[in-house]
Order: sequence, then structure tokens, then C-alpha cells
Amino acid sequence: MKFVFKTILIIICLSFFFSCTINSNRMLRTPKDYEFDKIEARLNNIEYKIDINDQLTFQLYTNNGFQLIDRFGSNTGTEIQSIRSVQIINATNGNGSLYLVRQDSLVEFPIIGDLNLVGKTIKEAETYLENIFSEFYVDPFIVLGVSTKRIFLFNGASGGEARVVNLLYNNMTLFEVLASAGGISSSNSSKSIKIIRKTDNGIKIFNADLSKIDGISQGNMIMQSHDIVYITPNFNLGSEIIQDINSVFSFVSSITLVWLTISQINL
Repeated sequence: MKFVFKTILIIICLSFFFSCTINSNRMLRTPKDYEFDKIEARLNNIEYKIDINDQLTFQLYTNNGFQLIDRFGSNTGTEIQSIRSVQIINATNGNGSLYLVRQDSLVEFPIIGDLNLVGKTIKEAETYLENIFSEFYVDPFIVLGVSTKRIFLFNGASGGEARVVNLLYNNMTLFEVLASAGGISSSNSSKSIKIIRKTDNGIKIFNADLSKIDGISQGNMIMQSHDIVYITPNFNLGSEIIQDINSVFSFVSSITLVWLTISQINL
């Protein structure tokens, strides 16, 4: 009997050791003395810049966009020609109204061909295109947008929730991204929100502490497409130990039941 008891005890210990999953879901851990990149004030004023793999929406109007204001005005010859110009630009795009920024940083536009818009803000790209299209149209007015701006949000909770949050506005802040995702849950920590960003100078890792009012400036940090936002989960040691113990005892109980059944049969 003592041998059986010792065997069961060994099985319990081994099962607990190999099945231990305490906080195993936590990602992107950093040492206690890790030096994060500083969230400077300039990060609250950085406009979004066009990047590789972005999909652009593009509309061209002549006469400085006159038909946008007076679309239902008199159809003069100039306005009819203006509307036709818009139709020509949209009809030549095989992907509907989306223009892909290729891996070589080029975007193929009708009439003018390939252009490099990577690194330009939306306003800079619009002005750049207007100067080029002015050779073909009278006072071109261009409306440009990016339809694929998004960030990847991990809330770090035990359920493994994660989502892709679309940046619907040109300069969405960290506060707006968190609000659109439902805020910070009780299982997460507002003291440690990691923002991982790829820049021309390499990967930058920032840490935002929104637990105090002093964190307002950090929460106003403007998000860039493909940022990774990770909300660190709380260290729930007690509940996770209980979950592991329950799974181990469930396994051991099954083994014990089988052993007792076999013992009764042998008797």
C-alpha cells in the first residue's frame, strides 16, 4: 500500500511540474531593468506616412474641385469635361479605386505611371500628385486616402484575445485605439502598455503608463500603421495555480480510479 501511495505522489508531482502553465500566455516580456524608448512630445504630432503594402484611394477633380461644391450646378462644357476626367481616372484602375504601394515603393497611376510615395504624408502626396497631373488637367484637385491603416492589439488576458484595429482617422491616438477596442479590462494592467514600432532606425519599443493623470501625454501618442500594442496582463498567480492543481488532480483521480478498478478485479 505504501508503494502505491508513493507512486501516486510521484505522479502528482510530475504531472504538476510538466503541466504548469502559470502565466505562460504572457508575451513580449522584458527584464525589470529594460530601458524603453522614450515617448517624446514629437510623437504626438507625427502625421501618418505612406508605407509599403498600403492601399490608396485616389480621386482627381479639375478646376480645384469645383464639382465637389457645385455638383448640381449648370452643366457647362468645362464642368462636363471635368466630370469626364474623373471617370477616366477611376475607370483605368483595375482594382476598383485602390492603388497598391508595391514592395519597390512604387504606385502605378494611370497616365503618369509609377511614382514613389513612400515616406510622404497624405497632404504631401496630394500636393506632389497635383503638380504632376497639372501637366494633363486644369487645376487638378486630388483627394488621397489610405484604406489599410491598422494596428495589432493584444490585451494579454488569459483568453488570448487579440484584434486588428483599423485606423479610421488620419491621426488616431493610443487613447482612441484603446477606446475603439473596448478599453482596458480588469485582468490587464494600465501601468504597462507596450507599443512596438518599426522605424527607419530599427525597432522602437515604448512603454505607456496610463494609470495616472500624468500619462495623458503618452496616451496622446499618434499610432502608425502596423504598430503592435500589447497590454500587459496582471500577474494572477493564485487563480492560475488553482487551475493547474485542478487539472492535475483530475488526471490523478482518473488514474487512481483505474487502479482501484483493476485491483478489485484481481481480488
